[in-house]
Amino acid sequence: MPTEAAKELQTPHVSQARDPLLVDLALQGGGSHGALTWGVLDRLMDESWLRIDGISGTSAGAMNAVVLAGGFATDGPAGAKSALNVFWRRVADSARFSPIQRSPLDVFLGRWILDTSPFYLAFDLASRVFSPYDLNFAGANPLRQVLAESVDFAQVAGSPIRLFVTATNVHTGRGRVFRNAELERSLVQRHAAEGAAHDRTVAAGRGRGEL
Repeated sequence: MPTEAAKELQTPHVSQARDPLLVDLALQGGGSHGALTWGVLDRLMDESWLRIDGISGTSAGAMNAVVLAGGFATDGPAGAKSALNVFWRRVADSARFSPIQRSPLDVFLGRWILDTSPFYLAFDLASRVFSPYDLNFAGANPLRQVLAESVDFAQVAGSPIRLFVTATNVHTGRGRVFRNAELERSLVQRHAAEGAAHDRTVAAGRGRGEL
């Protein structure tokens, strides 16, 4: 008689037994939410019966969408998993020496919050008083280099996964949906930037703003 292990090998896995299913994803923003979404997307790439048809994303969700689509265009699910892994490792490395860190008390107590971080509290107060043009007149943004190293927008333009990233025109208040071939690093970078810390993105001579 076949053993239990042999029976499991003879039973087709659910991903092998069912027909492919097209799905659309909506990815939310927020740095920690974006990192969590990376893990979810990584797991979804393991399911061969799932076919991602389109993705909409906001802020960190837009970055996840662009990175996944570019990696998928290069090497399918394996390429998407690798691209997401490399991207988020670079994001973590870029923040390694940031002054905005947990306070020694929070580290000691094992709390993953910034409520008692002196630099975070000072920055939060300044962001409520000054505009992005006063706080960041040099236009510094660590995401700029991370995206430049992690995303080939030519690959994104040709990806079979359709992308939908919306930005708001600050002059009219109307939103515009940008598709794969229209996306560029500056738009995705500003889409993920905090409004109190960075200025607006300009495209074709007009301010896009951000959501």
